[in-house]
Amino acid sequence: MNRERNDILDRLPRTDGMTVPEGYFDTFAASMMDRLPAKHAEKAPQKRTLWMKIRPYAYMAAMFGGIWLMMWMFGDIAGTTSYKRMADNPTIARVLASDQVYQYYDTDIDQYDLLEELYEDGYTPASFHIDDQYN
Repeated sequence: MNRERNDILDRLPRTDGMTVPEGYFDTFAASMMDRLPAKHAEKAPQKRTLWMKIRPYAYMAAMFGGIWLMMWMFGDIAGTTSYKRMADNPTIARVLASDQVYQYYDTDIDQYDLLEELYEDGYTPASFHIDDQYN
């Protein structure tokens, strides 16, 4: 049986379409150099400023600060962050040690009544500067 070969590649011409004129690459380098702009003289290296010298260290410090804040925030969300006691804060300790803070302390009084009594005594939100009162 005489089979006819039906190979599609045999039907196509054997050129790939990538042809260049004769002698094109002989003058290619010279013609490309003619088309490029003239090279300018190289600039002297820029003097390094103080900021250029410390910039990597500043970026690294900012990165570690960000990581520390992120870890603190995640610890705060998870409830594992330890807070300072109020008595360790010198301003709060000074207020708690004075007798003036306890004259408004009562377990049977609600917040509205407390604010009303403070306003009657002449206190306003602007007058609550703890450091000014106890220094």
